[in-house]
Amino acid sequence: MTGLLNYLPEFVKAFSERMSLDDARWGDTWKKRPREGQVGRIYARFQDYKDQFDNAGTPIPWLKIVGEAFIGWVRDNWPDYAER
Repeated sequence: MTGLLNYLPEFVKAFSERMSLDDARWGDTWKKRPREGQVGRIYARFQDYKDQFDNAGTPIPWLKIVGEAFIGWVRDNWPDYAER
């Protein structure tokens, strides 16, 4: 592997751990929101992270951002996601 692929195994591990924590906390509540409006909701959340960074120096939660993107990806690619 070269470039960013070198980091993929560690990233997958870290993301999997983040998702396990989120699953324990939130469960399948992500399924209750529809695909419609997801882009606006996701960008609003990203803006919130940026505001926290700009105003309080809070580090950007990259794995949470990836989690938001993952939810959007699942919603876009599996129309029956709410039934799984």
